[in-house]
Amino acid sequence: MRSWLPALALLLAFACPDEAGAPAADAPAPRPEGLSAEERAAAELDRDFPAHGVVTALQLRVLTAARAEAPVQGWLRTGARVRLAPTEDACAGGRWHRVHPAGFLCAKDDEIRVGETPPEVEEPTEYGWHDTPTQAEQAAARGAVVLPPGPSDAPLPYAYFFVKERAVPEYHRLPSRNEQRAAGAKSERYLSLLESDERRARAYLEGADDGPPGTAVMHRFLNRGFYVASTGTELRARRRFVRSTQGRYVKEARLEQRSGSSFRGVELDAELSLPIAWALRPATLLAAEEREDGTARFTADEELPRVERQERLTGWTETRNIGGAVYHVLETEAGERYLRSWWATLAESVDTPEEVRDDEPWVHIDLSAQTLVLYEGARPIYATLVSTGTEGFETPTGLFEIRRKHVTDTMSNIGDGADDAYRIEDVPWTQYFEGSFALHAAFWHGRFGTSRSHGCVNLAPADAHHVFQRTWPELPEGWHGAASEDTDLPGSHVLVTE
Repeated sequence: MRSWLPALALLLAFACPDEAGAPAADAPAPRPEGLSAEERAAAELDRDFPAHGVVTALQLRVLTAARAEAPVQGWLRTGARVRLAPTEDACAGGRWHRVHPAGFLCAKDDEIRVGETPPEVEEPTEYGWHDTPTQAEQAAARGAVVLPPGPSDAPLPYAYFFVKERAVPEYHRLPSRNEQRAAGAKSERYLSLLESDERRARAYLEGADDGPPGTAVMHRFLNRGFYVASTGTELRARRRFVRSTQGRYVKEARLEQRSGSSFRGVELDAELSLPIAWALRPATLLAAEEREDGTARFTADEELPRVERQERLTGWTETRNIGGAVYHVLETEAGERYLRSWWATLAESVDTPEEVRDDEPWVHIDLSAQTLVLYEGARPIYATLVSTGTEGFETPTGLFEIRRKHVTDTMSNIGDGADDAYRIEDVPWTQYFEGSFALHAAFWHGRFGTSRSHGCVNLAPADAHHVFQRTWPELPEGWHGAASEDTDLPGSHVLVTE
């Protein structure tokens, strides 16, 4: 049972008189100040937010006030469990609820389940195969609701799949075998029209001709280059289908799972401090030999292990100008060894901007070095490699604040500058700091340390998660996103320099 139940029982004992109207003599009431801080907080939560809610809509907005035009303070996704104080005030098709710890949401009865105790819902047992009828169909027959798994606390909150073919059908529900055949016929017809008449092909998709019977189960076609975020997989007619976070289905055989790079940065402390050096490409360390004229001759030291791309250079000591060229100097078991300047990069410290609070977590992004350092006040606490905007898609420089952050957010036109991939569902650990520019995880490439994005700051999944958990605004438990813009929540500063 929850830890707040004992506190509630104590408070009730204090408040309930005996039959004569006086407190029971053999059960002296505890003093409120005798409760622990945790028990007092639990009792206050029960008093101020007496109801329990489970979100069943795809997404609900939390506003700063019970007005439709009020600024957005946060977002809740399907499966979010929250504490509420329902009101009698009507809103668009529903009523207003105060939400813990702050804000208001407007929800219809079919968008959130509310009860005096946590509402009973069924949740999938695992990420795996399910025979039909599906869990959702079984639950519907019992009048229950099955919630999809929520985001995990792993480097990637969902499973992600790349659409590897053209015109891949996405379905509203699990399709029968005949419905799959009909969708395949419509896909072939569309691709055939596309080769000869793009206008007719677009009209075909927009409904000028609905296609073969049985295609009403289709939601849309996905193009090669889309990414699908998934909460699980299910089996129908001996075919495996990926279930998207939107509750739709795509045949798994037409997708390719992507898990992202395992690269991650380093935590900084008294023993490991800035600057931190990483290799940008595989290399052999160089040994230097002084010639008679005083110049240096460099030769590859084949006796030492090669340096691998994104390897942290633990023996790095300094950069040095030798004969008019800049080298990274590394201390090894064989003595000093060298790398030309462009074979490695450094994360270095910068002065704290005046606008940053003493206790504030904030980040510095160095575009020339392709590095990010996370600070707490003036103290650097984490450093890593990033990928920022390529030429023509430059990441803006300046001092910004994180305006909105989302566990995941769907984006377009954020693929590699070279291949123009244009739609990725539920990009993980997204933090917007200037317009559409954001810090976020990138699971579709691993070239951190080099420019590669359409302007956003790409991080490896583990790094993006680490930074997301430490910056402001902090997400209340169960929330999918929070905003500092036009709200009372503070946002961490983001300093971007050349």
